[in-house]
Amino acid sequence: MRALLGAGLLVVVCGTDVQAQLLTIGGGVLVSNRPLEPVAEIHAETPPFLETRAYGTLSWTDDSWAPTVITAAERQVLNTGVTMTGLGAGLLWLDANDYRPYPILVSSTVIPLPVPRTSVVAIGSTQPFQDFEWSLVLKVGVTLWFRR
Repeated sequence: MRALLGAGLLVVVCGTDVQAQLLTIGGGVLVSNRPLEPVAEIHAETPPFLETRAYGTLSWTDDSWAPTVITAAERQVLNTGVTMTGLGAGLLWLDANDYRPYPILVSSTVIPLPVPRTSVVAIGSTQPFQDFEWSLVLKVGVTLWFRR
């Protein structure tokens, strides 16, 4: 895991065209009510339908080699040309809880970098039925696969 993070901080969204399927790999930090944790992720998105995308993310921390799984759909609510922001809902599947799904509300903001196929990404989420437990993932990512 540390080797993956050491190889480069990477994740979510092609810096030029966001109108297609994509697969990214990334890394950064998980901020929550617990101490900061390094995080590595693989993220895949569907093409948009009515400005809404479905996605799946496999996320690893130093706590476990088994990933946390996030499945969600987000609708783009803001595109300034410099940043893109979406709001949505989905399910959080935690290894520590035998992958029982928990509903989550999510929001992501993507800022393309001047380096091709890379972006800075901030993903906030909360669990409305778990005392609004929250987390924020701050990542840098690179697009591995992109199909129009």
